[in-house]
Amino acid sequence: MSALPSGSAVAARLAPAKPKTRGFLHIVRHGAGPNAIYVVTYHRLDRVGTLPKPALAEGAQALIELLERIGADFHLREVRGALEDILRLGSANFPDLWLSDEEMLEKGLVES
Repeated sequence: MSALPSGSAVAARLAPAKPKTRGFLHIVRHGAGPNAIYVVTYHRLDRVGTLPKPALAEGAQALIELLERIGADFHLREVRGALEDILRLGSANFPDLWLSDEEMLEKGLVES
């Protein structure tokens, strides 16, 4: 038996990573308290003409779940600060969120 990986395993490792697009999430709160609705849009910085598809979150828990699904890192100070801004000011941006085209479609952040 050979200890070397199979050809398909090597090819999978050497396959180029899917290119990620730099952008940011913009979140706006409508209403207050447990009945608040949050509109989340992903703005790509490389394609000005691309229209984002807003995602809706009904309530704070739904917003947290949506952000987790998108891949927001709650350990980052910027992310926690943006959440505070949403509560305090009603809107905020999550900077430097990198997603591939497939990830944006999968997460429902752009029109297909």
